[in-house]
Amino acid sequence: MIDFDANVGRDALGRLLKLWGLELKRKIRKNKFSVIKKILISLSDRVNLLIRTEIAKPFQALTSDITEIYYNQGKSKAYLAIHKDVFGQLVYGWNLQEKMDAKIVIISFERALKKIKELIKKIPKDLLCHQDQGSQYTGYEYTDAVMKNNIILSYSTPGTPTENPGQESFFGRFKDEWQDEYNEINNFKDLEKFIIKKLNYYNEKRIHTSVGCQAPQKFTANFIKKPSLIFTKKRFSFIRD
Repeated sequence: MIDFDANVGRDALGRLLKLWGLELKRKIRKNKFSVIKKILISLSDRVNLLIRTEIAKPFQALTSDITEIYYNQGKSKAYLAIHKDVFGQLVYGWNLQEKMDAKIVIISFERALKKIKELIKKIPKDLLCHQDQGSQYTGYEYTDAVMKNNIILSYSTPGTPTENPGQESFFGRFKDEWQDEYNEINNFKDLEKFIIKKLNYYNEKRIHTSVGCQAPQKFTANFIKKPSLIFTKKRFSFIRD
């Protein structure tokens, strides 16, 4: 047997194997799930508490998600995470990063907590926090941060974005409406400034029919002043409880 000591590049090797009708066995890396993720998988759709809860006022449930923002003529990408009130539509917390790791949702959540405490002094009892089952949301750091504040975790069933429609709608409009501006931004720092400006616009000026044709910040402020008033979306009016 003749032993040839030769180095062959990956692409060249691939072409040779294809020519000879051969293939190399590859080890398929299996996803390693956290214990929390395994529990969520076993419980299936029972972990979605949001769809089984009647949301009738602000500060009752938050939803969170992460989306990609393409900028610099599509050459660059960043990730935006937010925590938003389900009923009042107000964005409480956000975080923009160049990579998608656990920190992106933890910082967004911490900002949301700070904002809620500024508005109503303390975290409401039985507050829900709903999100998908991405690794950022099922990791120990995030789940611990949520639970130590006595907030109840709720998760969408994997592969069902329709179980978090508010977030899907928010991100869809937030990206589509400003995509031309994103394309003109060529660095991360300017993108962050632009995102902050547009989130402030969304909270303070963007009119929502779902909250009586008011901006989320105004609607939430009115609710805080008169918490005995419950807003009914069907009639777009306030009625006494």
